[in-house]
Amino acid sequence: MEKGLDIEKVHSIMQEIIGAIDKSKGQLIDIVENAREEHEQLKNELNYIKEDIDRVINDVDRLTIKDKMVRNKLAEVSKSFKLHNEEDIKKAYNTAADVKVELMSASREEQLLKVRRTALELSLKRALKNIQNAEHIVHQVTIAVTYLRGEIMSAIDEMGNEGMAMGIKVLEAQENERMRISRDIHDGPAQQIASIVMKADFCERIARQDIDKGLKELAELKEQSKKALKEVRGIIHDLRPMSLDDLGLNETVETYAMSFSEEAQINVNVKSGRIIVEIESIVKVAVYRLVQELLNNIKKHSKASEVSILLEYGSKYLRLTVVDDGVGFDVESTLEKLKKKHISYGLLGIYDRVKQFNGEIHFYSKIGEGTSVMIKLPVNREVILNE
Repeated sequence: MEKGLDIEKVHSIMQEIIGAIDKSKGQLIDIVENAREEHEQLKNELNYIKEDIDRVINDVDRLTIKDKMVRNKLAEVSKSFKLHNEEDIKKAYNTAADVKVELMSASREEQLLKVRRTALELSLKRALKNIQNAEHIVHQVTIAVTYLRGEIMSAIDEMGNEGMAMGIKVLEAQENERMRISRDIHDGPAQQIASIVMKADFCERIARQDIDKGLKELAELKEQSKKALKEVRGIIHDLRPMSLDDLGLNETVETYAMSFSEEAQINVNVKSGRIIVEIESIVKVAVYRLVQELLNNIKKHSKASEVSILLEYGSKYLRLTVVDDGVGFDVESTLEKLKKKHISYGLLGIYDRVKQFNGEIHFYSKIGEGTSVMIKLPVNREVILNE
């Protein structure tokens, strides 16, 4: 007689598998952090090298002028041999020789520093690629672990295969948000706070020796603290802009566009239609995020000077249109390249966010002719589920 399936044993095996994957995930996260630290060290070293190159180039320029002057002096002494004694002639020759040696040494140092700079720039690119690849693997492992733990299984049971696809999309969206927040904190406030701690230590030592200089350093520390606080508030605001509830979607988008325009020096014009029916909170956040991501892409890649945003509302759907006068791009080839590189933010992130709401998105762009993006989203959950 065939034995029945031992559910407890299967459960135990599954827990062991999940534990092993979780452990691997922890190791991967350590790898990502080490890669980030290495990237930061390389970036700092590159900055120092660039400062050294600037210094040496100035030395070479100075010594080139000096070399020309001492050679002219030597030529003058050589022509007027009778007017100068042996000591003058010897001094002119020695000075010319010394300057020549200095110039050759500085030129050699410049060449070596430039070789080092090139090597560091290549290492930085490799380190960044390693970070992106490792983050992608962590991202996939997190989704797998969450899925195996059954955190979305009840939804899948109710909705079948479509529920499975939707559940995975939800997990991907959540993980993308976590990665974005983690990156924002690491690259912004975390670096600032580490610098503040070091600066505070430095201020304490300086203040003991020179109170005026110590007060000046403290003033700089105060400004740095304000900057870190501003970045933290910015991240908190990005998590959930409170103005969406207080002012509404139109006003929040207009306020953000105004702030973006001042920061990026790009003229942004927003036109908003009248809201016909109540828009669900999650849809408001999605529209706000899409505006953010589209404007950030424009700032990074388009070289645009003018952007127009149009928000239109119907009883079931809303439409977001963003047009820029930038350099444009080949949409299909760009998306294909991003997919091959496993990049889950930027354009692909925008596509994924729209698809999570069963929305529609169309990019229209040609090189040299700017870009238009048209997005259609349901206004509430009822429309999303009935699509």
